[in-house]
Amino acid sequence: MTQALSDIHEIPKPELADNYVVAALYKFVVLSDLAEWQEKIRAICSDTEMMGTLLIATEGLNGTISAAYDDMIQFVSWLRGHDEFTDIAIKYAIYQERPFHRMKVRLKKEIVTMGCEDIYPSQHAGTYVEPKDWNKLISDPDVMVVDTRNHYETAIGTFTGAVDPQTTNFRDFPQWAQKLADLPEGEKPKKLAMFCTGGIRCEKSTALMKQYGFDDVYHLKGGILKYFEDVPVEESLWEGECFVFDNRVSVDHSLTKGAYELCFACRMPLTEAEREDERYLPGLSCHYCFGEKTEAQKARYEERQKQVALAKERGEQHIGKARE
Repeated sequence: MTQALSDIHEIPKPELADNYVVAALYKFVVLSDLAEWQEKIRAICSDTEMMGTLLIATEGLNGTISAAYDDMIQFVSWLRGHDEFTDIAIKYAIYQERPFHRMKVRLKKEIVTMGCEDIYPSQHAGTYVEPKDWNKLISDPDVMVVDTRNHYETAIGTFTGAVDPQTTNFRDFPQWAQKLADLPEGEKPKKLAMFCTGGIRCEKSTALMKQYGFDDVYHLKGGILKYFEDVPVEESLWEGECFVFDNRVSVDHSLTKGAYELCFACRMPLTEAEREDERYLPGLSCHYCFGEKTEAQKARYEERQKQVALAKERGEQHIGKARE
């Protein structure tokens, strides 16, 4: 897979033949008539032989899809032809094989699940900060830098001095945020700078923090991956690697595959040293989850690992369930 690109026209032409374009996209925008949107999007996805998943909610659109280059151009042109999505954020990459095998267009309460249905980032989000301006912001002693990602992501890398809320999933974040809001006035941070992998979680987090009474709230536009694209390595304030939700598992600042592999039982990223632990059994367990799974789960993981091995023998990529 190539690194993510912000413009589909940046994809080198030789890479297009017999390959698939993958697009990760989202936009917070207030939508009505969700069933109608679902029907229209299903129709264009059918016309363009699109595969993947798109989530629609009153707060907007989110998902990852794949298709041949010309079909992706047609889909994106159609989507951006609607006033609601003219400026939708899209990241592109190239896969040699089709990464998805069916198309799902689903109606949801939220496009990124926080458990707070009355939050509308399109109306109340914080202030975007361009990657080139991020270092200056987070170096301000009055700024609390908040990593809105989950513990399996923060464990392998984050920005210098960032606060880790220690969440297991995004639903845990409001509880941490409420505790911060309940601090006495003299103990609350004057400014908040939020970040996540691609921008969607931190954007929604800023809307929550504003609802909780914080006025000076900022978020990294395009997330960590855009920061890696735009900020030279020698100027980086990032420490470690960044967890990504694809077969690379992690990337370094140059956006090349990192040193981590995934435990397919508990989905934790593992270093080479951790994979040498006697409790690590490929596809079955690691030192994080050893002894915690039921016999039924173990049997399911064993069968999945067998399918992974068979797919590898055939020179194919096994499609597993990615964590949200």
